[in-house]
Amino acid sequence: MQNTTELMPLILSGDGYQLTISDEAIQRKSEMLSASSTIQIVGDNHESAVAQRHTRQLAAMRIEVEKSRKLVKEPVNWIGKMIDRAAAEFLIEINAEEGRIKRLIGNHAEEVLRIKAEAERVERAAFEAARAAREAAEEGGIAAVLAAKKAAAEKMEASAEVATTKIAEGVRFAWDFEVVDVGNLYFEQPELVQLIPIRGEIIAWLKGIEAENDRDPVAIAAICGIRAFKKPIVSSR
Repeated sequence: MQNTTELMPLILSGDGYQLTISDEAIQRKSEMLSASSTIQIVGDNHESAVAQRHTRQLAAMRIEVEKSRKLVKEPVNWIGKMIDRAAAEFLIEINAEEGRIKRLIGNHAEEVLRIKAEAERVERAAFEAARAAREAAEEGGIAAVLAAKKAAAEKMEASAEVATTKIAEGVRFAWDFEVVDVGNLYFEQPELVQLIPIRGEIIAWLKGIEAENDRDPVAIAAICGIRAFKKPIVSSR
């Protein structure tokens, strides 16, 4: 039985990590490129046929190399998948436990953030009360002075509460989002939405219009903001 690797342009050698190109493939490539370089212009159907013969030869080698590439990669891909699968299975419990503890830390951080926000709200109210009491004290009266002192003490207490309410080290809050209405987002902030034409769907749509015979695909596409046209496809078979 003939060794199939001798027929492949790509060859793995050594320990399986050294890749070489077969001498036969290099020679064939050189000969084909030399022959195809004579094609400089296609002026009639005969010249087109000759040119297509060269494209078929070039395509044949391209296909050979592609098949060879897949054959050479197959065992390597299998080993890679086996490694990934083993690592993933080993890390199932690790990832789950890491995620569980991170959720506990996150829940605590969110609670601290809520407490801090409430403390800041109380602080702002205390500042406002102290300001009002100070203004009243300036107009005189023992009761007003006492009220101002009391408000100032409450303000300091509120500020101390804010200062001592801190997020645990190693935890930070970063913005994230979920889009609940992409249409409204596009209407309000179009620069935040990316519109991508779906090539396969557009081609199928144009073919469908053409199949109806009574409508012009180019004209209809133009209305939709598309410049539709046909381009030559040269067969490599």
